[in-house]
Amino acid sequence: MKKTLLISILIATAITVNAQKVALLHNGVTTIFSSVNPFTDAYTAAVSGDTIYLPGGSFTPPTLINKALTIFGAGHYVDSTMVTGKTYINGGFTLQADADKFYMEGLEINGGVDFTSNESVNQVNIRRCKINTTINIPGNLTKPSTNFSLIGSVVQGNIDLENAQTVLISNSILQGQVVNSNGNLFNNSIWLNNYVSWGTGSTIGGNNNQLNNNIFIRSSPDLIYGSGNIFIRNLCVHATPGYGTLPTVNNTYPGVDQVNIFVNQTGYVFDYSHNYHLKTPATYLGTDGKEVGIYGGAFPYKEGAVPANTHFITKNIAAKTNINGQLQIQIQVAAQKD
Repeated sequence: MKKTLLISILIATAITVNAQKVALLHNGVTTIFSSVNPFTDAYTAAVSGDTIYLPGGSFTPPTLINKALTIFGAGHYVDSTMVTGKTYINGGFTLQADADKFYMEGLEINGGVDFTSNESVNQVNIRRCKINTTINIPGNLTKPSTNFSLIGSVVQGNIDLENAQTVLISNSILQGQVVNSNGNLFNNSIWLNNYVSWGTGSTIGGNNNQLNNNIFIRSSPDLIYGSGNIFIRNLCVHATPGYGTLPTVNNTYPGVDQVNIFVNQTGYVFDYSHNYHLKTPATYLGTDGKEVGIYGGAFPYKEGAVPANTHFITKNIAAKTNINGQLQIQIQVAAQKD
């Protein structure tokens, strides 16, 4: 924790003097990169098992990632990153086979997260990120990618799980469609999708998936296209949603008007100004006795999606140096348990 705190303070201090710096932690040794493209330079120097810390600011990512890295940003909510600014990745990237156990948290990615077609990339974990376009895992399952998890995140584009198995998507806000999903688990998420523009036209396309404690605000009935899906304790705006063929449907909450679900939410697009807490959480309980939606379940949505690394609360920087030539800087930080 002390090592993480020192790295974070170093980065925040660098930002205050208009120098964008990225920290690479390798075997307890920290290296700071301050070049034109510090993220890509840190990635080039990293080896599997290393951690990269990105401050607030805009960064160009490496095009291909083939290392098992942990990447922390400052977060993507503006009101939770007022000291550092949010971490903005200007473009997408592709994960390759050697990126098993890749982990990233606290980033806004203005591009897609792709897996190389028919390459097995396992145990990838995306947590508390915002992805502005798509997630694509293409292939024909000859070399499937397994144990992909998306938790506490926002995805504004579509998700294609064609070459994925044992996927967990939990406590996330999903604006697009999910297609080619077979045998995967979807818990405590908010599904904003309400359009027909891709794939089957349904919110979900695939077979033998299990969906627990989700909220679907789709106004049309074509919810799921596929067979053998299990659908338990989900809340739906439509009174008679379509569950595909041979579904298992238990204890659902159909026909709930959208205006009565959330404290403050309208439309079908993610908005930072919306409040996704339930108006009456005790009315709509999930399989575990907690409320449905992103604030229930095993991974409750964290306010502001603050990442697990050290969080900056305030900074005060003197306008000029004192008589001894010293610049007074005060930074208040908070450690995160998760």
